[in-house]
Amino acid sequence: MLRMIFWFAVLVVLAGVVAWLADRPGDIAINWLGYQIETSLALALLVLVVVLAALGLLWSLLGRLLNIPGAMTGYVRNRRRRRGHEALSRGIVAVAGGDRDAARRHSDVAARLLPREPLARLLEAQTAQLRGDHARVERVFAEMLAEPETELVALRGLYGRSRQAGNEARAREFAIRAYRREPGLDWASEAVLKGHAADRDWPAVLAVLDTQRRSKRLDEEAFRRQRGVVLAAQALEAEAADADAARDLAGKALKLDPGLVPAAALAARIDFARGYLKRGLKLVEKAWAVHPHPDLAQAYGHARPGESTRDRLGRIRSLLALSPGGEEGAVALARAAIEAHDWKTAREALAEHVSGRPRARLCVLMAEIEEGEFGDKGRAREWLARAVAAPRDPAWVAEGFVSERWRPVSPVTGELGAFAWKVPLDSLSLMGPVEEAAQPSPPLIEAKPVSPQPQPRRSEPLPEPGPPTRKAAAAPPKPVAATVIEPVTAAPSDAAASRQPDDPGADPAPESGSWTRKLAGG
Repeated sequence: MLRMIFWFAVLVVLAGVVAWLADRPGDIAINWLGYQIETSLALALLVLVVVLAALGLLWSLLGRLLNIPGAMTGYVRNRRRRRGHEALSRGIVAVAGGDRDAARRHSDVAARLLPREPLARLLEAQTAQLRGDHARVERVFAEMLAEPETELVALRGLYGRSRQAGNEARAREFAIRAYRREPGLDWASEAVLKGHAADRDWPAVLAVLDTQRRSKRLDEEAFRRQRGVVLAAQALEAEAADADAARDLAGKALKLDPGLVPAAALAARIDFARGYLKRGLKLVEKAWAVHPHPDLAQAYGHARPGESTRDRLGRIRSLLALSPGGEEGAVALARAAIEAHDWKTAREALAEHVSGRPRARLCVLMAEIEEGEFGDKGRAREWLARAVAAPRDPAWVAEGFVSERWRPVSPVTGELGAFAWKVPLDSLSLMGPVEEAAQPSPPLIEAKPVSPQPQPRRSEPLPEPGPPTRKAAAAPPKPVAATVIEPVTAAPSDAAASRQPDDPGADPAPESGSWTRKLAGG
């Protein structure tokens, strides 16, 4: 709209000028080189306009003629770039589709037409990797490493290549170099963090965590949790050499993560050893409410050395009054009651958790109760046999790795704070590495009869526990074969869960749900 108004104004001005000249006619006379030219003013102006237009046209033609070589060069250059980008696009698609021949063909074209294009060099490296030409991969990334704009890409590629080759030291060097140039890189900071954690260089780990928080890679909650793990690891390492420093570090860790079991148990042990009973008890109570764990119950029950088993039982009762703790609380109470020979309390504590398929540790505790309360070794053996095929007990687990103690770093992935107290998955624990001697606590127990001839196995299910009753002894008990209790170190099979009779001629086992015991034959 504005342009139309502008040109309309120009036309109006020209029309005004022409009208003004028409109203004022005149003559122009030119004397030059003996020639005299006389004409009207209007015709002179028209000739001037035509001459200027002709000169402009001539100049334009001359400029185009002079620019022909440059135009040809630009055309060729643009055509090469267009073909190069087409080859680059097709090559990336071929690499993604796994077409090695097409990827190599397009990569060669892109490298020839776009020699300094970073994407062309990256496509060349990916094509070489797809074809298994590792030497060419190394060479291309080394060339890219010399260019500032492609240095980070080359470092990432060399890092991945070194890890594939199993050279973790070299991979770590590339990660450190990338981290120093750009601390906010996720892959570089994570690799450096795992490397420092594997070396147990905790101050360096804390420095990397601070960098990740400043770069917004870690939110505040994740930062506090991982920092607490590092402080707990430092406290555990310092416990033997410097108890004061260990207590201080554990306290800082608990401020960041109140449910961090290793830090709470360590701080409580140090407080109890120094006579700070109330402070240690309060610390354990707070951690138990967040994360019930056997280590916390153990520390709480043994807060004051030299106490009787009855006093320890009462202390555990007070802990569970604040927070029941689920199965962990029941196990802690049952163990304290067994130590105090309070069989009724122990049995009541486990009653809710032994129905159905109780875990191995519950079966072992029930075996201790049966033998301790009634001296019934046969019934105890039944519970121990059930422990063989029972579900696994909770343990410290990280990516399928089962450990009997807490660790700050996963040995599988190097992740910080990966261990969690949970029930291991059998499929993972069988496939992944397992720490030496890291069997569920307490170890599974199997009862094996010792007799000259193999004893027949029974396929019927074991009797479920019911209310205990007793019959008076009417005759001496029948002789039974001797038994031996052996720990089981491998995963039990279904056949191992079946019970063998004490004697080939013994009476069949009571029906499920009956706890009637025959203390004497008859």
